[in-house]
Amino acid sequence: MGTPHSAQFSQIDSIDLVLRTAREKFLVRPEKETRLWVKNSQGSFERLCNTRVTVLDAALKSGQLVVMETRSKDGTWPSAQPQAGNKASKEDEDFQGQPGICGLTNLGNTCFMNSALQCLSNVPQLTEYFLKNRYLEELNFCNPLGMKGEIAEAYADLVKQAWSGHHRSIVPQVFKTKVGHFASQFLGYQQHDSQELLSFLLDGLHEDLNRVKKKEYVELCDAAGRPDHEVAQEAWQNHKRRNDSVIVDTFHGLFKSTLVCPDCGNVSVTFDPFCYLSVPLPVSHKRVMEVFFVSMDPRRKPEQHRLVVPKKGKISDLCVALAKHTGVSPERMMVADVFSHRFYKIYQLEESLSSILDRDDIFIYEVSGRSAICENSREDVVLPIYLRERTPARDYNNSYYGLMLFGHPLLVSVPRDRLSWDSLYHILLYRLSRYVTRPSSDDEDDGDEKDMAAKDSIPKPGHVAGGSSQNPGPEQAGPSSGVAGGSRAPVNNSPGPSHWPQRARRKHLFTLQTVNSNGTSDRSNFNEDTHAQPYIAIDWEPEMKKRYYNEVEAEGYVKHDCVGYVLKKAPVRLRECIELFTTMETLEKENPWFCPSCKQHQLATKKLDLWKLPETLIIHLKRFSYTRFSREKLDTLVEFPIRDLDFSEFVKPQNESAPELYKYDLIAVSNHYGGLRDGHYTTFACNKDSGQWHYFDDNSVSPVTENQIESKAAYVLFYQRQDVARRAKPQPDLSDPPAPPACGQPPNSEFMDVN
Repeated sequence: MGTPHSAQFSQIDSIDLVLRTAREKFLVRPEKETRLWVKNSQGSFERLCNTRVTVLDAALKSGQLVVMETRSKDGTWPSAQPQAGNKASKEDEDFQGQPGICGLTNLGNTCFMNSALQCLSNVPQLTEYFLKNRYLEELNFCNPLGMKGEIAEAYADLVKQAWSGHHRSIVPQVFKTKVGHFASQFLGYQQHDSQELLSFLLDGLHEDLNRVKKKEYVELCDAAGRPDHEVAQEAWQNHKRRNDSVIVDTFHGLFKSTLVCPDCGNVSVTFDPFCYLSVPLPVSHKRVMEVFFVSMDPRRKPEQHRLVVPKKGKISDLCVALAKHTGVSPERMMVADVFSHRFYKIYQLEESLSSILDRDDIFIYEVSGRSAICENSREDVVLPIYLRERTPARDYNNSYYGLMLFGHPLLVSVPRDRLSWDSLYHILLYRLSRYVTRPSSDDEDDGDEKDMAAKDSIPKPGHVAGGSSQNPGPEQAGPSSGVAGGSRAPVNNSPGPSHWPQRARRKHLFTLQTVNSNGTSDRSNFNEDTHAQPYIAIDWEPEMKKRYYNEVEAEGYVKHDCVGYVLKKAPVRLRECIELFTTMETLEKENPWFCPSCKQHQLATKKLDLWKLPETLIIHLKRFSYTRFSREKLDTLVEFPIRDLDFSEFVKPQNESAPELYKYDLIAVSNHYGGLRDGHYTTFACNKDSGQWHYFDDNSVSPVTENQIESKAAYVLFYQRQDVARRAKPQPDLSDPPAPPACGQPPNSEFMDVN
């Protein structure tokens, strides 16, 4: 701290006069930036932020100590540097690099913030505005919609540090704290959207730098038949009467919105300002789903298929698509979601495909089809089958056995006239024959008279006759066993457990048990609806399972040829996205328009047109799709030009005498890699001084070539109007060395490949 000086001021003098006097007494050079602090009665220091107030308004008293602080050449304030960081700060001061080529440290899931800041930092006219301290004259400390100038000052500190050329990377901790203070959604260290932060930051900077100190009330007027140019000029002037800042000068444009009432035909034309374009991506109406097909033929392993179905289709569409690969009729298929060895859900054919998520394990089972109605037709019952293994569990008398589900469940068709435990046992033994070994005659239990007597004592209910106890075999297995077709009855018409015959007491490889839909309890323990869908569990003793059940074979499956096909998504051009944005649409039911003519809310048609384009155009690609049933990220490749993006065909009206007003060059891209739950943000940006493109990945920065910029990760695009770029570029003197190349034309050097 230097030698103190004394000075006298009137109470009506401004703080700005105090600052200028201090600069004169301490001989501070004009290019140096300074600020004032005042020592309060508690001994701590407070910032004198607003230099336009008087000494009286600032509550300064006679004899009070005022401290002037000078910004360091690396862009930092000495008071903001921790004591432990002084050594590192001196090392940074000795470092001299290209201004603007500076990384941002990831504070913990703050890559979204770093990406937005790097994009904004490489907007030339905005950065020059802060580097040349023009923002100091326009800080708005009294705007109730602003942040008391704190966001603008915090952003200015970041820009000055990044463009000082004395930092390889900086820690945006102060800025992060300020953002969290004024926008609670960004508190903490959760992952967020770079475009959402960008929207908040642009709005915050605008309000902090708004030249309008007191906003007047402006009534919005409809066109009412007046010429468009007159209404547009009035709308823009009204907007500027309340909003006038460097953000408006740089990023704001004007829409033309046309609404037409479907009932009375009333046309409403309004002109609204915008700060960025959120353009939709052409969404494919098809969806790729992976399923497993389980044939009725026990010799065939399950097949994995990759199917292309309508995105808004039904379960029946999934069956139709699979039928083209398998030759099995869709009427002979049932679709189920299998989770943790049980049926999470068995779908009906009319249900929507949107209820199936990409991560779900979908199995499609072949069942007996619906045959023609004739005298000999039979109805089949489709039974869900679970596999369980008995596992000994500790109990006080060691008599309790637990049951654990394993393997893949099955849907098996059983003829109604063969609904007996013994017949079901043989049908299931046949269905499992690929991975269950039949016992030899020596292994079979003796069918003594006692067992046979018990078997003959099975009651035979009226309409559910007990079937033959003989092993059906492939040649006489019947339609349910995968050899011939029968008829399939609705599952809810199948008999409940109370109508089932008693189980045979003869020892088999496994026993059968009716269970609940979770496969965890005996249905006989519950008072369930006897007409509910019966679930059957195949219970294995550990020794029998180890001896006769082949787990490797049971888990085996084959991939259909369609799985190997690579379904390439056709890239779309940015022009197509803009065309889609300006296409006429009908309002949704959740967002109707109140027609002033017929005095009712209507689902009007709406069309947006671009009327006035800004100096820097931000285009947000709407990659994240949210519906009532699904959420997804669109990883479609959008082809966008690096130079000469022409908007002339989208702007109404056109100024043919100034075509450069519609042509833009790319200056920055915010990228998002990953999916909905997790991801990473990075930035491509063109340095305004060197014209070189760089890749910013948090605190890592590396040069890249132009052909590396376009990728499926592109999320937010920054374009600068060509006439603005030429206006900002100084005219070189003939004696000066050649000027650096423009953005998109990097000099010859070694570049790192960014994948």
